[in-house]
Amino acid sequence: MSALTTMNSKISAIFYTANTHLRNYENKIPFGFRWIINLIEYIFTLLLFISLIIRYVWNHTINPLLSRFNIPIIPKYPLVSFQNDTVLITGAGGCLGHALAIEFAREARCLALLDIQKRPLDDLKHSLQQIYGKEHCRIYTYRCDLSDLNALKFTMTTIREDLGDNISVLINCAATAHFKDIMSHTDDEYQDTFIINTLAPIFITKDLLGGMLARNHGHIVNIVSSEALSGSAFTSSYSSSKAALLNFTETLSQELILAKATGVRVTAVLPFYLDGGIYTTLRKYGKEKVLGITPKRFNVAASEIMCGLKSGNSPIYLPSLPLRVTSFLHAILPDDIWNPLLLYVLGRRPTFVNQH
Repeated sequence: MSALTTMNSKISAIFYTANTHLRNYENKIPFGFRWIINLIEYIFTLLLFISLIIRYVWNHTINPLLSRFNIPIIPKYPLVSFQNDTVLITGAGGCLGHALAIEFAREARCLALLDIQKRPLDDLKHSLQQIYGKEHCRIYTYRCDLSDLNALKFTMTTIREDLGDNISVLINCAATAHFKDIMSHTDDEYQDTFIINTLAPIFITKDLLGGMLARNHGHIVNIVSSEALSGSAFTSSYSSSKAALLNFTETLSQELILAKATGVRVTAVLPFYLDGGIYTTLRKYGKEKVLGITPKRFNVAASEIMCGLKSGNSPIYLPSLPLRVTSFLHAILPDDIWNPLLLYVLGRRPTFVNQH
């Protein structure tokens, strides 16, 4: 017993020391370093403003002139259509899944909506039928807890009985998150996060991929996260599970090339802060605005995702420019610079509670 008490005292002392250093990390940052960070934030904001101006001028001035004089400067490719597709959306009862279901209901022949809660799915089905009519798009709802892989297998069997082997678009949108420091995570939280965020999408993809390959027609969309590009403090379970899903998406894309399955596409979607859902909890650990970017509403994000899918973009970054620049900086900067830079930009603060 005394040995346990001694060990606990040593661990508490370690945490207290770490806590003291972490709480003062901002005060120890040189003034020049802070000035550089602020300059980077201003540059990001300026680039966003310039990109909006360029887009406006292109859409309202240059593009109309090119069309008027029939000048084919940029070739136009046909947009992808989902009119004859059967779409399965996991996490359809959540914020982003709900918004994506509304987007796909405009075109798809059939929707299969899956979520852990049945009531939001029934409400969504009723709303879509009121908007588009019962004959416009057939809608099926399925309740399933993705953390139970046996229940997932049973649900996939039920879906196959209802719809046959006709699902041609899969949207893996369901996710869970626990935002806390590593020592506060329980083993069950890590396990559930990886099952829901990584294993369940992989198993569903494997279940449906054979039919897509046989028809040489299909689209697999994995809603990943910008956290997959670089893990940040207090997101260890979430960011690592999403990074695994991103790597799976890239691997699948390469294997489809080797299989010459030209009609089957796979797309990773990497959103940054969204206005609600699990992102509300994450923002409590840092700034409300990061690099001048305000949280994006879910209906806006869903519209941009649909636009990217129809245009054939892959991956889809939301927003595009800041995440691409961030990914580039992460690739070229050493950890000694990148980690404190990311902490400062996100505004993350220490949350250790083990103190004397």
